[in-house]
Amino acid sequence: MKKIVILTSTELRHKYFRVFLSQQNGIRVLKTFSEDGWSLKKQLIDAKSNLKEEHLNLRNKSEISLLKKYCDETKDNSNNFTCKKDYLSTENCLKEIKTINPDLIVVYGTSLLAGDILNEYSNKIINVHLGLSPYYRGSGSNYFPFVNNEPEYAGATFMFLDKGIDTGNIIHQIRPVINLNDDYYKISAKFIIKMTTVYTQIIKNFDKVKIKKLKPVENKNRFYNRADFSDESIKKLKSNFENKILSKYLKEKNNRDKKVPIITQDWMI
Repeated sequence: MKKIVILTSTELRHKYFRVFLSQQNGIRVLKTFSEDGWSLKKQLIDAKSNLKEEHLNLRNKSEISLLKKYCDETKDNSNNFTCKKDYLSTENCLKEIKTINPDLIVVYGTSLLAGDILNEYSNKIINVHLGLSPYYRGSGSNYFPFVNNEPEYAGATFMFLDKGIDTGNIIHQIRPVINLNDDYYKISAKFIIKMTTVYTQIIKNFDKVKIKKLKPVENKNRFYNRADFSDESIKKLKSNFENKILSKYLKEKNNRDKKVPIITQDWMI
């Protein structure tokens, strides 16, 4: 039985994550700290663009369609506590966690962690970056691969947390399941479910984890921030899907994926 503390945020995708983990045999969620930070509502207020508002609403609609029913019908055993942004890096939060004494701290979707927590729980804090690190780092790492017509660079990276941005030692990486008739928003929402399922296996089998090194593709180390999420990028995303980006990718998937190597654990199903 792995005893864990979850550090996450307050959107529907984060609620699904903590509720799902709280239901798994072999995992006991001692407490969840949900950071009330960069919410979809705030993004909509800050968007100041019809295209951005439409994009964010479509993302939300797709997540509601795939995740909300589970959250509404499943008991939440995650012992959730909603906290202010940046609380997770404070001494008070660290004191609470030390009192709880988890085996692992499991992170998804928070602001950057800093302070003594990184030293106190070195090699016991695991994080998921929604993107294939080190190829795509920062913000929107599963958005810009589709903007750039590079679906093979979409995925998730499970890693140990360190002081950098998406720079910790990599544990395991996955790609989304993509079907021909998917749109960007369905791919994204489905991937939350796959990511959460794989995260569960990593937590349960944490004692089997072996760190591997993989030489990445040269000249493919891109970093994006929120300012890069522009109307032009949304127009490019739309254009790519109209021009059958998925059909072209799926026909060449094996070869394109091989050119973008990822790290996996041998025992992962």
